[in-house]
Amino acid sequence: MDEANQMNRSTQQFNDDRLKQDAIQRFCDLVESVGVKRFSASLGVGTRQVNRIISGAQPNPIERLVRCLQSAEPEVGDRALDYICQEMGGHFVRMEGINQVTVNAVRECAEAIAAISDGHVSDLDIKEIRDAISALAALSMSIKNQRRNWGNEPT
Repeated sequence: MDEANQMNRSTQQFNDDRLKQDAIQRFCDLVESVGVKRFSASLGVGTRQVNRIISGAQPNPIERLVRCLQSAEPEVGDRALDYICQEMGGHFVRMEGINQVTVNAVRECAEAIAAISDGHVSDLDIKEIRDAISALAALSMSIKNQRRNWGNEPT
């Protein structure tokens, strides 16, 4: 095996290990937030199964979810994440380069304005408005991160 392939394998193994550890920590945080009994009851599983997930004896649902999203096309994964975020009262915003974020924000706002210009607001119009707000939020975060990187804004 050549050196480049060995380096790629090593990097992939590191990323897999980091994902596993991060997913276990996130799962533990969820369980600890309400206690193992309440958490397991809300999932409809026994406390033993939750403890087996924590110990690594059973697959971690957070790791599986991340791997599912990584396996899908980005747009499809984004829609799945947006659904999850909406279930939790939020909205998913993908971080992109500042130029792409700017173009996307302008496009989304134009689509939202066009959608409501007839004076009637449909479910599709609401989606357009939400997409515009998301794009503006992404633009705002990108600008804030860029300023932070340039040292113009406190962290």
